[in-house]
Amino acid sequence: MTRERSDEQAAFAVVERVLSARVEPYDLGDRPNVVDGLLHYPDGRTGVLEISSLGPQAEAAITAVLADRAKSRYTVAGLRNNWIVTVPRDFPPRDLKGIDALLLTCEEHDAGSLEQLYGAALLGHVSSAVAEAVDAGVSADVARSSTAQPPEVWIMADGIGGAAGGGERLLPGELATHLESPTMQSKLAKLGKDGHDDRHLFLWVRMSAFTFAVTDNLYFGGPLPSEPPDLPGGLSQLWLAAGSSSGGVVRAIHGDRWVREHPYANSPRSGAADN
Repeated sequence: MTRERSDEQAAFAVVERVLSARVEPYDLGDRPNVVDGLLHYPDGRTGVLEISSLGPQAEAAITAVLADRAKSRYTVAGLRNNWIVTVPRDFPPRDLKGIDALLLTCEEHDAGSLEQLYGAALLGHVSSAVAEAVDAGVSADVARSSTAQPPEVWIMADGIGGAAGGGERLLPGELATHLESPTMQSKLAKLGKDGHDDRHLFLWVRMSAFTFAVTDNLYFGGPLPSEPPDLPGGLSQLWLAAGSSSGGVVRAIHGDRWVREHPYANSPRSGAADN
């Protein structure tokens, strides 16, 4: 590749801030099958860094689009009510453009939710797009408790749910399973092929990558495992970044401990870095 991807740029910035090291982009067009970055520490030591992600790729598309407030909360001419719309986490972003018409159809027929028109759509009394949307997992309901004026449409990706608590006990095992995948094994092999002892794997974590208990801990600052991490493939550190300020970034330091950093904050780093 000829330049860093946006996810690489963000990861480089996090690593530089936490480790007080400089990251040199390395996966350039004339360097095939190499690590994404080289670490340069102030004392002259070097290391290697690879960037990847955990969780379904399709989930990334809709969550990235809805991170733009203009796409997730807006007004529609002609609507009388505030609406909350939920779409599946693998919903194609291109299909968002059809949602406004569905809501206008609901109000035209005095329906307080999209599902109320499902039967009418099957009978051909309203647009078949209503039934297609419901079948695709889209839900839309009037937000009766909201008084926003002019009326707004709020669109969000479907959440994940489950029992919270205990995620710190589940994280090591679930992470080990992820690291056994062919994709992760290829990342570990790339990190080790040039003989560097200091090897870092940085993983962006999508919401459905882990069970709810683990995700809840990672995203919202829950407790971390108490046992020292046992990382495979000669890894020195593994980074788990949920992208939320409350969760920060979790580092697993091989044979030492799990630690949570808060590189997104404007304040200085939360503690001394372990290089």
